[in-house]
Amino acid sequence: MANVFEELTTFFGGQVPLAKALGVTQGTVSGWVRGVHGCSAEIAFLIERKTGGKFLASRLRPSLASASPTLNQTIRQASSNGQSVDDAVNPSSIKRCVA
Repeated sequence: MANVFEELTTFFGGQVPLAKALGVTQGTVSGWVRGVHGCSAEIAFLIERKTGGKFLASRLRPSLASASPTLNQTIRQASSNGQSVDDAVNPSSIKRCVA
């Protein structure tokens, strides 16, 4: 079974064309294919863009898959109904602290 970097190499037509498309050396691509090292997150996102999403960055660099979603997706907006607009700290307490 081919690893993702072998598939990527086939997609680009070889290690040299892939290396040129990404601005890396053929030796770097060879290291990916042989499993010596992985690609950087920056290169993974570049590959995703250059392949139109056929090769996702998270597939090329699995550590990217564990990134948490944006705050808007995970935390609902708090309602302001019934919340006080007064300061949380009594002004007399502030005056005592600032001397």
